[in-house]
Amino acid sequence: MKGDPAGVRGRIAHLSTVHQSWDNRILNKECRALSEAGFEVHLVVSAEQDRVTHGVQVHAIRRRGRFARLLVSQAEAWRALDRIRPQLLHFHDPELIPMALAYGRRRRIPVVYDAHEDLVKQIETKPYLRGVAKYLARAAAGRLVQMADRRCDAVVTVIDEIADTFDAQRDGVERPVVVVKNLPWAADFPPRQGLVEGRTVVYTGDISVERGLERMLDAVEVADARLVTAGRCLVDESRLTSSPRVEHRGLVPPAELPGIIGEGQVGLVLLSRLPNYEHSLPTKVFEYMACGVPFLASDFAYWRDLFGGLDAGVFVDPDDRGAIARALGELLDDPERCAVLGGNGRRAVEDGFGFENESGKLVALVERLLAS
Repeated sequence: MKGDPAGVRGRIAHLSTVHQSWDNRILNKECRALSEAGFEVHLVVSAEQDRVTHGVQVHAIRRRGRFARLLVSQAEAWRALDRIRPQLLHFHDPELIPMALAYGRRRRIPVVYDAHEDLVKQIETKPYLRGVAKYLARAAAGRLVQMADRRCDAVVTVIDEIADTFDAQRDGVERPVVVVKNLPWAADFPPRQGLVEGRTVVYTGDISVERGLERMLDAVEVADARLVTAGRCLVDESRLTSSPRVEHRGLVPPAELPGIIGEGQVGLVLLSRLPNYEHSLPTKVFEYMACGVPFLASDFAYWRDLFGGLDAGVFVDPDDRGAIARALGELLDDPERCAVLGGNGRRAVEDGFGFENESGKLVALVERLLAS
């Protein structure tokens, strides 16, 4: 590309004002994959300071509250993009849809929207939205998604079901809608060795009632187990710290996750029956599998279709507390079975459930857009 250093294939900017600066999907997977493919990659994101990670130049903008993000942070992000002068903009937050489209139109560059979740279904999981407020939020979300669908040059999603909500045609011309599954890099999650005992179970990710907090606390109490958690706590943290059975590590960098997961005999994913969860791609399950740790997961039809044939874990009705405790106890009582299930999961990741098999889709999309 004209004006780029020799050997650089193009200048790409990823943008988020909502996610953490070391977000696993954005920085460690997508940006890293493009950098390793020879692109000059920049990430504009809320962070404490500029830095370079995985060859990606991280440009720090100040973290702000929800309302300040809509004005101040977006203006700051616009200025950062002008300094970078990208040839393609790839953004990750629904609230950035109008701003990103305006920037792409002004600078005449392709714009890619990364739909991490089904935004309209996600509204249903917000406990603080009720009645008229939920209706209005759903309507606003629908309008935003419609705007991205009509005007973005490409859409990236995590599962086929979200991809199907976007139109692969725009003005009679094919428009890329690409599924890049949020799988772990197999190389980043070395499998643990040998049997694990000690009745320790793990959970990584955001912690809330909807994500199974009360189910986990009940299960470890009945099964006489210890629970290690790592992630953002979306409830009163004393709910975790007050239990002698829980060790909460807090929000940790992605590089620390494999070690924490490896401490567990079982990994938990006991999400509630909500639309946005029942048709999701559970990153935690893949990470547990990559580490050779069997999972105990909610018995969603979509998940059973995806994982059921792998014999890498156990499914349980998330609404049956007794069944959860029994299933957990049976796994903890049988370390040999856990080792077999964990080994099956690790082989599945090595055979195709790793980001190594997804990164090429993103690279091919960027090549196509820059060439058009």
